[in-house]
Amino acid sequence: MNEYNPFAAPADFGDLASDGRPAREYGGIRRLPYFGYSFLLNVVVQVMQGVGNANNATALIFLSIPIALVGTFVLAYQRCKNIGMNPWWCLGMVVPLLNIFVGLRCTAYPEGYEDHKTLDGPAKIILGIFVAAIVLVIVAVVVVIVASSR
Repeated sequence: MNEYNPFAAPADFGDLASDGRPAREYGGIRRLPYFGYSFLLNVVVQVMQGVGNANNATALIFLSIPIALVGTFVLAYQRCKNIGMNPWWCLGMVVPLLNIFVGLRCTAYPEGYEDHKTLDGPAKIILGIFVAAIVLVIVAVVVVIVASSR
């Protein structure tokens, strides 16, 4: 008999984590393009400001500010969609201290993080580098304070 029995145990369990693909399509951009486009945006803004400074062209310097802001918002908006966050978190990129939270999530977290809440290897490495940098800054500040008090 070749009937489908809805009460029978499944033949395979189809673990979604082993397939290496997310449960749904998130859209947006992934980690590496986000990092690359952010780096490229920074280079463009720095070149504009350097050329404007060398030629006393303050208009070019001021033009780089909205380019940097709009570029940052667009990149963070797309990356937040990919993580599974509300894309309007991109506005947090202009709020002090909140921009660290949003920027770190955009840089480190894998696609669909808000749904599966698991970090992969590259995310753990990026977060480890960030924590190590924070610890080094704190240690450097303490060393400077101790050295200057003598």
